[in-house]
Amino acid sequence: MLMYHRVLDAPEQETVFVQPGMYVRTETFRRHIAFLKNSFSVLSLWEIVSRIREGKSVGRCCAITFDDGWRDSYTRAFPVLKEFGVPATIFLATGFIGTNRLFWPEEFAYYLRLPEIREAARQKSDVLDKTIQRLSGAGEGRILDECISALKVLQAQEREELLAYLRTICQSPPPERLLLNWDEAGQMQESGLVSFGGHTADHVILDRVPKEKAEQEIMQSCRDIKEHLGVRPDLFAYPNGNYNPEIKALLEKHGIRGAVTTKKGWLTKQTDLLEIPRIGMHEDVVRTIPLFLGRIFLKGF
Repeated sequence: MLMYHRVLDAPEQETVFVQPGMYVRTETFRRHIAFLKNSFSVLSLWEIVSRIREGKSVGRCCAITFDDGWRDSYTRAFPVLKEFGVPATIFLATGFIGTNRLFWPEEFAYYLRLPEIREAARQKSDVLDKTIQRLSGAGEGRILDECISALKVLQAQEREELLAYLRTICQSPPPERLLLNWDEAGQMQESGLVSFGGHTADHVILDRVPKEKAEQEIMQSCRDIKEHLGVRPDLFAYPNGNYNPEIKALLEKHGIRGAVTTKKGWLTKQTDLLEIPRIGMHEDVVRTIPLFLGRIFLKGF
């Protein structure tokens, strides 16, 4: 099970900073798909889950998955999937679909690229001030990446309060829509190649919120997909890969038949289908086929 996020022609030219572990280049993705088409049976994730549930063999197969619902899965990845006739599953954080909202790391990075906003953020946050001071003279990409890492240790409320403050003083709103809209998702679904699963509404880390909030997020993402695409999802991806027995029980309660994690490994007949492992793909470690193969086989065990 392969896990992608973004597929980009030139990540260094993107208006919003792209974290290194979040993308592959378009030519890299095409290289992967061409290789997989010739070397494996590429099936939809749901077909693999169904076969395992029915006790059938899955053989030498793999599945392509994308998390979040980035627009480049439509503009960059989808043409490649159509070219090779390869299926994929996209897990949607539905509260972002069809909006100009950004996930908090991308929104912070956007603001921190603006000198006057960066200075205001440093005055407001000791964590950011110390991080930026420590990295004096480093490249912009490293500074932004480490600022995001530093912000991850904050409580969600503290992070949101800082973001709200930066929004009030920023005169330049974030740029064009970066996530899919429902029409684009519908076009992909109509191709018969792309299916969709839940990923919460607001990309909430489910084991860090009260059970009631977690259930609300799971239900809302399923309702949104049913409302806009006409099919209630059977599959789910845990945001950030976080889950616990209570979260798994909630998925079962609401009809989810398979859920993917960020745990590394291969799917077998013995795998708990609510704890499906995946192998993460990002440009630095999979840009060539030998690297790609190393990633698959070394991370699979």
